[in-house]
Parts: sequence; C-alpha cells; structure tokens
Amino acid sequence: MRHRSALIFSLVALVLVAVWLLRPRTSPSDPRRSVIEAGSVRIGPASPREWADADPRPIAGARYEKTFSAAPSEASKILSLQQEGVKRNWGIFLNDRKLGTLVPDETTLEHLVEIPAGTLRTGDNVLRLEPAKEPDDIIIGPIALIDAARPEWLAGGMVSITVTDAANGRPLPCRLTVTRPDGTLVALAATPENEVAVRTGVVYTRQGKASLSLPAGDYEIRAGRGFEWGLAKAKVRVASGSSQDLGLSLVREVDTRGWIAVDSHIHTLTHSGHGDATLRERILTIAGEGIELAIATEHNHHADYGPAAEAAGLTGEFATVVGNEVTTKQGHFNCFPIDAVAPVVNHLETDWSKLLPAIRATPGVRVITLNHPRDLHSGFVPLGEAEFDASTGIHRRAADFKIDAIEVITSGAMQSDIEWLYRDWFALLKRGHRISAVGSSDSHDVTRFLLGQGRTYVAAPDEDPAHVDLDRVWSSYEEGRVRVSLGLLVDLKVDGRYGIGDRVMSPGETVKVEAMVSGPSWTRADRVVLYANGEALLESEIMDPGRAGEKARVVWEIPRPGKDTFLVAIATGPGLTEAFWPIPRPYQPSSPIFEPRVIGSTNPVWIDIEESR
Repeated sequence: MRHRSALIFSLVALVLVAVWLLRPRTSPSDPRRSVIEAGSVRIGPASPREWADADPRPIAGARYEKTFSAAPSEASKILSLQQEGVKRNWGIFLNDRKLGTLVPDETTLEHLVEIPAGTLRTGDNVLRLEPAKEPDDIIIGPIALIDAARPEWLAGGMVSITVTDAANGRPLPCRLTVTRPDGTLVALAATPENEVAVRTGVVYTRQGKASLSLPAGDYEIRAGRGFEWGLAKAKVRVASGSSQDLGLSLVREVDTRGWIAVDSHIHTLTHSGHGDATLRERILTIAGEGIELAIATEHNHHADYGPAAEAAGLTGEFATVVGNEVTTKQGHFNCFPIDAVAPVVNHLETDWSKLLPAIRATPGVRVITLNHPRDLHSGFVPLGEAEFDASTGIHRRAADFKIDAIEVITSGAMQSDIEWLYRDWFALLKRGHRISAVGSSDSHDVTRFLLGQGRTYVAAPDEDPAHVDLDRVWSSYEEGRVRVSLGLLVDLKVDGRYGIGDRVMSPGETVKVEAMVSGPSWTRADRVVLYANGEALLESEIMDPGRAGEKARVVWEIPRPGKDTFLVAIATGPGLTEAFWPIPRPYQPSSPIFEPRVIGSTNPVWIDIEESR
C-alpha cells in the first residue's frame, strides 16, 4: 500500500512538472519597448456609426491624441501601432511632424513607423492620428515607442521555411501568414529579396522558400496556396539571436480537374498607378494563390505579364493573357484577349453604342465583362436605378448591352448583400440577355485584397497551366461553361449527363438535378439553393464541420417545367475573419451590418421546353 501511494505521488508530481514545463509563457518584455497606449481605443465618427457591430467599446473621439514622456534621440526610433478596420489614409503626427499614414487595410496588424532623429523632445511629446475626410471607424492600440531602428528591431531571430507539395515533395509557390497568437499580423523582414513579396505579416514566396527575421516572441505561421489547397500551420518561439528551420507541406484538397482557375481582373502599381503591387510582386502573388490563367487588366493600358513571369522563372506555374480594363465615366469594362500592339480604346467615349463596338473591334478580343456593376464611379452606377430596373431586367441601354459576362463577385469590391448582383444577373437572363456570371479579385495590392480570392473556374483542359487551350477558354466564357468561387465551388448536373452551359432538349416528366458543393477544409458551407428562372425553387441545409474537398452532394427531383427554364445552384457559408484569408468588408456598403459569407455558384443549365415540343 505504501509503495502504491508513493507511485501515485510520483505520477502526480510528474504530471504537475510536465504541466508547468508546457504552460503557455509570454516572452519577457524587451527593455527597448516603452508603452504609450497599453490597450485599444476606438476612434471615428460618433454618429452615424460606420459599422453596427457588437463591439462594446465606445467611440473615444473623431481623432486620437496622446501625450507621453520621452527623451530626445540623435538616432532614429520606431513607433509600433496596432491597427484594425482602417480603410482611409489616417495621418500619423508626432509633435506636429507627419511621420506617415496608417496602412489602409482592415485586417488587424502591427504597423511600424520610423521616427526621424530630432523628432522627440524632452518631456511631453504628442502623438496624434488625424482622419481623412471620409468617415472611418477604426481601432488603435496598443502603441509603443521602440528604441531601435527598424532593421535592428526586426533582426531578433531567424526562421527559415520550406513549403512543399505533400503529394510529391515539390517546393510550392505559396503565401505565408505570420501572426501573434491573438491573430495580429506582425512586422517582419524576409529574404531572398528577389524571390519574395513582403507586407506586414505576409510573405509570398517564389518557390516555397523564405527566411523570416522576427523580433523575439511567439508566433503562428500558416502556409497556403489559394482556394484549392489546405493550410499548413506551426507555432514557433523566436529568441534573440536564434535560428531555426521549419518545413511545411500542403495538400491539394479541392478537385478542379477540367477547370482552369482564372482571375480576370488584375492590376499593378507599375501599370495602373495605384495600389502597392509592383509587377514583380504581382507575378509572385499570382503563383502563390494558385491561379492558372492571369489576365492583365490595367486601366486603359495593354499590359503583358508574360516577360515578368519568365524572368521570375514561373512560366510553368500559370499562363498570362493581355487584357485591358477600359475605364470610362460610364462604366468599367474588361476585354480580353488583346493583341498587345492593338490601339487602345478611347476611354473618354461614354456612348455605349460606340464604346462597346469599339472594344469588340479591338484585335483579338473575344470576351467583354461589365465590372463591379453596382459600384459608383464618376457619379455613375451601371446597374443603378437610373439605368436598370431590377424587377423587369430592362436596362436603359439594352440595345447596346453587348457584353459576354458580368462580375457577380468582385472580392476587392464586395457588396453588403453578397447575392444582390446574382439577382440582377437573373433579371437580365430572364429578359433574354445571354451573359455569363464571373468572379474576380480586382486586386491592386499585395495583401489588402487578395488576388484570386474571387475567381472564375472555366471549363478547359488544365493538365499544363503553362500551355492553356485559350480558344477553349474563350469559348467556355461565351457558352457559359464557367463557375464562380469565393471560398466554395459548385457543380450542377441534370439527368446525370447535362452540365453547366448545356441545353436539355427533351426532358422527361421528372428531371433529376444534382448539386455538388466543394471547398478546402478551412471554409464551411451551410446551405445550397437551386434557382429556376431566378426564383429559389429548392434549398438544402449542409452540415459541414470543415470537410476537405466534397462538402455536400444534394439530389433533387423536380417536375418537368412548363416553360423554358434555366437552373442555377448557389452555395453559401459563414465567412472567414482570420488574417490568412479574411473576407473584405463591402467596398461601398449599403448597410452598416456586415456578415461575411463565402459563396460559390454555377452558370445555367438550360431546359428547352418549347423547342422540344
């Protein structure tokens, strides 16, 4: 009995020691870091609130101002600000000297700002954040003064990462997301410089290899490669002067055989003049997000990404096509493919009866899309009430409405109601327009709006992304053999043999309809709806705990329609807020309520009743 008691005591002691050794521990505070604001503060317009969320923190004021004590310095220092929900260019002022602006990115991140020598003064110093003219409800803090230059501060420890394909061990172009344990994107440095694109907490790698320099602390690292791939995660502790290797592998989770992943709305700072993605960085983001066909659509400019992809050694990862976003005061239109030496369409033309034929006549053009049709630009909304009656599908310029597709999802310009543009598209289809629904990113940046988050899957052989059958791709756009994806993907079969874009000529008395919903393990689906001529016909709930690949397969039987009918399936699920793939808030919100959702949809399967009689 005595021996048993001693054994139990020893086991309990071992367990307690193990718990103590494995306990969560915070790194000791760095003596170079002085706290200015220990917590977080919500600032912005008091009324009306930009977002009607559940955050209990009251608005502290229209701007932020804090007095703190510091000693003057002959060397530069840095200011560390944690920010969240920033859409506009907030000015950062220290003792009335402008240091820069907050990062216009709504994700929670740490922003490091240099304080030039001579800016700090003895005694009281005043930090001030000034808003832009437009309302912007943001959260600031913690804030700290760091007695070090940026390179010195970031050179705490090194983590060398290699990301490979779990199926074959091949190094993969990918995106690395680095956060604190609370999910905040952190400032870092990464090498080799010519093979990475770096922003706060994010590194795109050319071939899955990067060495990260981080201040001492605890971090979570995630590797991903866009919609079709799973995530690889690791927790690391970085000590001052440490060096460690980290290997991660990615699993392809979504079966997209026979479908090309396309982003048909892409910009660069190099050619469009705004955003922050240089051409070199854009190539890395295309490869890192697993896009197989990248269409350059710079504003009123024919750009060819091919030479940049070749220079980066990435021609085997994706194909490129020259396009153009014809940006006018009466709508934005993407057109592709384009002969690179073709004349640029006159973007000052606003008469669609002249503009659209001129776009169509541009050498090479096969596809014209109407971009973000509910967005206001230059006082004009292409599908606004002045132009379009959503209840009837009648457009004021219907006679000139000669386009091939409209963006129903633009991840860089989201709508408050994620299905609003689908209803517009349904109305146009019912009116007789044969227009495909597409998805895209409209990305101008490396990380603010992720390239390929909204994308289109086009029916075409995909065995070799470097040699895509482009004629087949353009035919699929014209025939509606495309699928829209923002975190989910949906396929549709009718009577077991008719697919998206097909026509069912002789349906029986009962029509069998099968919808398959798929996605990676890090998204979830909760419902799929079958629409007939734009009206919800049937709906099924989906119980998805986060399955990889096929999330649901739903079979419905419907009676033979009494008239010509088009069928479309749309699946949705809860949106993501984590820093590795956040669903952006609406670009031009129509409501202060924001509920992020993921979505995937088909284009129509057509049932012809009248012709089969």
